[in-house]
Amino acid sequence: MNQRTTSPHPSGPAPRVALAVSNDGYIRLSFSELQAVPLVHLISGLDDDGPATGCSGAMPTVIAGYTEWVSIHQPAVTLGWDWQLHCTPNGAYLQNTGEPRSNVMLQDAAGSDVGYRRTTVQLAILIETMNWQETVKLHITDRYRG
Repeated sequence: MNQRTTSPHPSGPAPRVALAVSNDGYIRLSFSELQAVPLVHLISGLDDDGPATGCSGAMPTVIAGYTEWVSIHQPAVTLGWDWQLHCTPNGAYLQNTGEPRSNVMLQDAAGSDVGYRRTTVQLAILIETMNWQETVKLHITDRYRG
């Protein structure tokens, strides 16, 4: 499996904060602390297309899937999201869709939870800073090679 990280070092430095799982299952940290946690690609896959019903001839289709990333240190920070393949005259690219999934609850400078909605927005921002598309394309190609 091709493991790429968001850190320049594959083994990654240890996070600057001690990560702990709260009683509710969340790992709580600030956005800047989260940015310092190296994440590696765990798995990506294609969504199954539903069966075509009541259609004859050609029909539009969508290639979509999911990806999951984890921290290399314990306890593991998890971050996953759905993506869709878009084709343009300049080539194909992957774009994240929907809301990210994670076991992270972000906190403000005072150590208070920022809430689900704000955490989700910040996680989407983090995803946009990651160079994930090429890793996912390579993994999908290797995994589904016939």
